[in-house]
Amino acid sequence: MSLSSDNFKLAYRSLRAARARSFLTMLGIIIGVAAVILVVCIGQGVKLQIAGQLGQYGKSVFVVRPGQQTGTSLLGSLAGGNSGLLTPGDLQAVQKVKGVIAAVPFGTVSGSVTGDYTVDTPFILATNSDFDTIIHQKMASGGFFNPGDDSRGVVLGVSIAHKLFTDNAPLGQALVWHGQRFVVAGVFDDFKAPPLSLEANFNDAVFIPYSTAQQLSSSVLGIYQILAKADPAVDPAQVVHEANAALVSAHSGAHDVSVVATSDANAASDQTIHLITMLVAGAAIIALIVGSVGVMDVMLVSVTERLYEIGLRKAIGATNRQIMRQFVAEAFVLSAFGGVAADVHQLARSLGVAGASLGADNGDGSRFTLR
Repeated sequence: MSLSSDNFKLAYRSLRAARARSFLTMLGIIIGVAAVILVVCIGQGVKLQIAGQLGQYGKSVFVVRPGQQTGTSLLGSLAGGNSGLLTPGDLQAVQKVKGVIAAVPFGTVSGSVTGDYTVDTPFILATNSDFDTIIHQKMASGGFFNPGDDSRGVVLGVSIAHKLFTDNAPLGQALVWHGQRFVVAGVFDDFKAPPLSLEANFNDAVFIPYSTAQQLSSSVLGIYQILAKADPAVDPAQVVHEANAALVSAHSGAHDVSVVATSDANAASDQTIHLITMLVAGAAIIALIVGSVGVMDVMLVSVTERLYEIGLRKAIGATNRQIMRQFVAEAFVLSAFGGVAADVHQLARSLGVAGASLGADNGDGSRFTLR
């Protein structure tokens, strides 16, 4: 069924004559199309974010977590959904594996922290001096605590530093935790994304030496994650295998600890996010179908309301095919306008995000980035 320009002109006039009804119909189409596009973009964005977190440390980095994790449950572990905790013995077992050049414990402790101001419930992360070796996070000021003098040195995230001190660079200033005095050794630059975690905000973290935190804790300080780095000259897969064997031996043969290479974690997260994206996209497609049903409903109402017009046209010689073409043209114009409006809106948002990420020139050779 071919449509002529006259059909589209008549369709445009008819839609203008019922502007409110036409607008509401197009609004349903816009919402449906925009929902589909937005869901797909969000899914891809989350996938790229996790892939960036998993891949930025290189193929030689692997993660040790408590519990057995499959591909479908790995995303939950990234979000902190582990059962149980690792022990200092697990950390020592990983450090002794041949080919491991650094192993970093991630443990959390509680207690208020006082500088110029007091933060009652801070995120305190107990780790060791190898943290900086693996993470490679830039420092806004100062440096990370060293192995020899880390017993009373702490490092702050950029956000918690502003909450605790009036000084923008509080290096050498005192910080009190558990009645003990610590000295600020450095302040991290802004973390774009926390290492292998979707919930923890490292910009709000106080980094404290693990050995000191263990001494001041009333019980054994548990570890929720160990990040280890293998020698680049050694096969990472072999190191992961030996680390897993060492942990199984340390746990008397129990396979209750997972050793995951970042490449394996990346593949598993891709599969999980793909399933989530498909699920949410299904809901968005339903919204699109609802919009299409709205178009059909409007066309039915339009035909019913215009019976006299249809009868008049048939009386002067119009055929059923010609009348059908007019209503099809109206449906096409409604759908096209709604779809184009949704696509233009999403494209504008995408270009805005891309422009903010690229930044702009200040005019003096420097660049700033919009957040």
